[in-house]
Amino acid sequence: MENEYMCPLLKRIIDDGYCYEITTAASGMLKMEALDDKLDRKTAFEYCSKCQHNQLADKK
Repeated sequence: MENEYMCPLLKRIIDDGYCYEITTAASGMLKMEALDDKLDRKTAFEYCSKCQHNQLADKK
């Protein structure tokens, strides 16, 4: 079952799978062109690095 989040970058609700794709692209592990939305890597990284739903961030 997928979770859905309000994405502050896209300003809409997305599922956790797409959230992960955006985060991996923003981190440079996936091409930005692979995403459904046209996003700037720097802007995406700024949002994703601060987002509570970032699945790549170290959770302490």
